[in-house]
Amino acid sequence: MLDRTIPFYNIIMRCRRILPMEVKLPEGYTIRPWQGGDEIAWGALHVATGDFATVREAAEYFMETYGADLSRALFAVSPEGQVVGSVIAWKDERGGESVNSLHWLAVRQEHQRRGLGRALTQEALKRMRREDNSAAVYLHTQPWSWKAVLLYVSLGFKLHKRDTFAAYTNQYGEAMAALRPLLTEAQYASLEANTAAEVDLADLAAIRYNEAGLVPAIAQDASTGEVLMLAWMNEESLRLTIDSGYATYYSRSRQQLWRKGETSGHTQRVLRLCYDCDGDAILMQVHQIGPACHTGKKTCFHNPVVDGDLPATAGILDAIEATIAERSANPKAGSYTNYLLDKGVEKICKKVGEEASETIIAAVKGDRDGLAGEAADLLYHLAVLLHQQGVPMQDVWDVLKKRH
Repeated sequence: MLDRTIPFYNIIMRCRRILPMEVKLPEGYTIRPWQGGDEIAWGALHVATGDFATVREAAEYFMETYGADLSRALFAVSPEGQVVGSVIAWKDERGGESVNSLHWLAVRQEHQRRGLGRALTQEALKRMRREDNSAAVYLHTQPWSWKAVLLYVSLGFKLHKRDTFAAYTNQYGEAMAALRPLLTEAQYASLEANTAAEVDLADLAAIRYNEAGLVPAIAQDASTGEVLMLAWMNEESLRLTIDSGYATYYSRSRQQLWRKGETSGHTQRVLRLCYDCDGDAILMQVHQIGPACHTGKKTCFHNPVVDGDLPATAGILDAIEATIAERSANPKAGSYTNYLLDKGVEKICKKVGEEASETIIAAVKGDRDGLAGEAADLLYHLAVLLHQQGVPMQDVWDVLKKRH
C-alpha cells in the first residue's frame, strides 16, 4: 500500500541508457502483454493502492489512456493465473519529442517482496530497449512510493533536479526533504549519489566564442568514433542542445537556429558533450539517425586527400553485423550467410562449436597465424548466431562494459 500520510511531491527520474538485463521471476509466475479483460484486473490493482475509487472508473481510465496501444501494458500473472502486477511501457512528450516512459508500476500486496516489481520494470525496459537501445526512459513518482524509488535507482535510474517530461513540475528539493526521514543514512546517500548532475551556466563560462558569438561544434558517432560533421553554435543553440538532448546549431548563412534533422528526420541525439582545453571548440558524441551529410553521405568528411590504408579495428564487427542484417533482409544467391540463416539455429550453433574447437586446436599447436584465422571464423559465425537470435552486438558490448 502507498503511504499517503507522506507529503506528495513530484519526483522525476531518468534512465539515460538501458543496459541488457536478465529478468528473474519467482517460480510459476509469468509476464505477458495485455489480453482481453485485463483492464478490469488493472483497475482492481489500482483500487487496492487507493488511486481510484472503483474498478469501473479505473478500467475506463486505462482504456481511454492506453487503448491506442494495449500491447505496451504488461501484466504479472501468478501460478494460479491471477493478474497480480502491472506496468506500462509508454511514450510521452518532452520538448516536442517523443520519449519513453514508465507508467503505473503496481504489485498486489500479498505478492510483494518476491521481485515482481523489479521483473516488471525490467521487462518494460527490455521492450523499450528493443525499440531503441540508446533512448532514455523517464518516469514520474512521489515520496509515497519511496521503496519504488530505491528500486528504480538499482536499475540505473537517476533523480533529476530540473529535468522533466509531459506536464510534470519537478519538485526535487521538496521531495528529497520529504524522503529524508523515511530512509536510512545509506539509502538517502544513495539517492544523493544517484541524482544527475545538472548543467549550470557556470559550467559553460569557460567556452570562448569568436567575435561573431560562435563556437565550432564537432559531431562524432558515439558507436564508431567516426567524425560526422562540423557546424557552429552560439550560446542559445548550445543551451537548446543541452536542454533538449538533440543537436541544435546556428546557421551563419541563414542567420538562424536550426535543429539537426528538423526537416530530414536525420536527428542527432547527444549522449556526451564537452569542450576542449582552450574552450574554443565543442565535441559531441551523438546517436545519428540516417546520414549526417546533406549530400546523403554518412559523414560530411568524405573527400579524402591523403587516403591511407587505415588499420582494422573492432569496428569491423559492426560492418559484419550490418552485412548479415542486409543479407537477412535481402537474400543473395550463393551467400554463405543466407545458407546459414536458412538452415536455422541448430546448424549455426554447430558451426560455432566447430570454429571454437578449431580455435582451441590452433592455440594448442601454437599456430599464431592459424589462431587469428580461426578466431575470425568464430567471431563471424557468432555474429550470425546473434543476429539469428535477435541479439544486437551492442548488447554484448554493453555487458562487457558493465562487467569491466
